[in-house]
Amino acid sequence: MSSNSLNNSVAYTNGRVYTINSQAPWAEAFIVAQDGIFAEVGTTAEIEAKAKQEHLVVYDLRGQFVMPGIHDAHVHMLMSAIAITSHTRLPMEGLNSTNVAEELKKGSCLCKYAHINQDWLVAHAYMVENFNRESLDKDYPDTPVVIRGGAAHSAFLNTEALKRTGYNIASEPDSQGAWYRRDEQGHLTGEMAENAMNKVLTQLPQPGLSHVKRVLKEAQYMLHRAGVTSCQEASANTLMLDGLRELEREGALKLDMHTHIVYAPDWLAEEPASTLHSLIDNAAFHASPHISTRFVKIILDGVPLPPYYTHAGLLPDSTADTSKLFISNISDVVAKYDAQGLTLKVHCTGEGSTRLTLDAIEAARKRNPNGPRHEIAHCSNVHDDDYKRFRPLNVTAEMSPAFFFTHPITAASNGLMDWNFPKMLAADAHVTIGSDWGAGESPDILPCLGGIVDGVGGGDRGVGGARICRMLTLAGAEAVGRESEFGSIEVGKRANFIAVNNDLSVGEFEGARVLTTWFEGEIVYEAGK
Repeated sequence: MSSNSLNNSVAYTNGRVYTINSQAPWAEAFIVAQDGIFAEVGTTAEIEAKAKQEHLVVYDLRGQFVMPGIHDAHVHMLMSAIAITSHTRLPMEGLNSTNVAEELKKGSCLCKYAHINQDWLVAHAYMVENFNRESLDKDYPDTPVVIRGGAAHSAFLNTEALKRTGYNIASEPDSQGAWYRRDEQGHLTGEMAENAMNKVLTQLPQPGLSHVKRVLKEAQYMLHRAGVTSCQEASANTLMLDGLRELEREGALKLDMHTHIVYAPDWLAEEPASTLHSLIDNAAFHASPHISTRFVKIILDGVPLPPYYTHAGLLPDSTADTSKLFISNISDVVAKYDAQGLTLKVHCTGEGSTRLTLDAIEAARKRNPNGPRHEIAHCSNVHDDDYKRFRPLNVTAEMSPAFFFTHPITAASNGLMDWNFPKMLAADAHVTIGSDWGAGESPDILPCLGGIVDGVGGGDRGVGGARICRMLTLAGAEAVGRESEFGSIEVGKRANFIAVNNDLSVGEFEGARVLTTWFEGEIVYEAGK
């Protein structure tokens, strides 16, 4: 007897199946073949009859809402996994120079796996108010301490960390895209942001491959718990690709990974540009059925968060504020990788950086009309004149981080953070959604979307649940060129699907929980188990 025979398929019945297939948006049942592919989709009566005829195992969905697995368009899987399991986690509020050392001591016990950074102490927090390195030097005179903060766009270093990584405390020069806080004498306080972090983050000791695999498995489970079956990794580096490749060989990779290898800046990947660019050139070596490597990542500007405000806005003459850019050759980089058929994901949080990237893609399209679809990541600050450019240029508007869509920080940003879904959809742009999971506790997108359905602040800002479900599934598959493989429940596609406690098709995102996640027909997460 062979497990490949037809009667090893599984029939799923009695569900409320939202297929995301516009030709047949609802079904009740389906059959998953032993190779993890949807073999049939139809009514419960049809599928039960087939199951009886072929002697199939039957799984009763018990009326649950079922839809395709979520495609998270923006995650930092390795960064998140190491931050959560192996680094000290500090409070997100109330952290300042007077209590930071005490909080570090309390937080050190939260590490599941500690000491991967040799004698370095690495922690994560949102902000340290009035930070001065002297607040850590008394307790950590010989231990280099790095606290990551500001949505991973800033860092707080003690004196030993500054010295060990080659910063000139008395006269470190300014550089393109770098932000330093200095005291009255012009000396570094230890707080820095953006390209200023290149020195320290490219010199942090890295864990071994065994630990990378260990934490990637943990991150995979957390993504499954959030209903994610495919994602776009937004800061891929050599270490991560090596880990993913080994997990694939071992049959342990249960996600469709689309790895955006970092072109710039170095600090994002914690790896020098020289090896990153070589990795992009040789990325096919790491490709496999579940790992697609034809993607490149660039952070073009910073974040519209106080006190940094490192986003590149528009000047009075409607050109980009180039003083805030991290690289000066975006047009050349887009042209190079566009010609190679690689998809670029370009981080833009300012109107200027967004316009500059659209200009670069437009220039590439004139030279290469049939080039790949590119993406602008975040799209939180788009000028009214630029929404209409996304569709004709075949650019995906990747909206992230979902956590900030309706957050108090967003409301207080004076318009600098505005994920305007209605304007983007009115322009017929291709829209996806990403968690931008970094050092946070969870990549769960669903609870963040209630405000989009209702409309932020009321008025006409609401987006229907059906459109959001498509953004979370098939639109994501289209963004990575794999809509024929997954993203909807249709015959011939991968059986990646989830059961949810609420009907998301009508916008019931408040209180939504993933109950079960299947990847290629295999249960990879069950709530409560």
